[in-house]
Amino acid sequence: FCVPPVQPSRLLQEGDVINLGDRQLTVMHMPGHSRGSICLHDKDRKILFSGDVVYDGSMIDWLPYSRISDYVASCQRLMELVDRGLVEKVLPGHFNIFGAERLYWLASNYISQAGVCHKISTCAMRSIASIALRVANSRITSQ
Repeated sequence: FCVPPVQPSRLLQEGDVINLGDRQLTVMHMPGHSRGSICLHDKDRKILFSGDVVYDGSMIDWLPYSRISDYVASCQRLMELVDRGLVEKVLPGHFNIFGAERLYWLASNYISQAGVCHKISTCAMRSIASIALRVANSRITSQ
């Protein structure tokens, strides 16, 4: 099964507003998890649609297109939204809905441990590669 790609009618930019009639969603560029990550902010209802930027779980920063320094900056922006009273509810792309206090905790916790997940996965991949090379080399030398 293959889903054919679609041609976008326009590319969303930081600050663009999506008008849904009864609500306006402001685009916030929040890279880190991936280069093009965005959140959509409903300022009137103080709701943040966070997608993969933040969710109630371990935030992934070890993908090939993840960038830890960008993720830290995005988390600082998320904390600022809470500090300014602009978010009360977060609707993430995964797991459960949560509030401002949990958003602040998740963002600040990521900042304090930035890169730990990346370091662990990199170490694991190096270990696996090292074992694979040893096995391959031992087969070559035993022949």
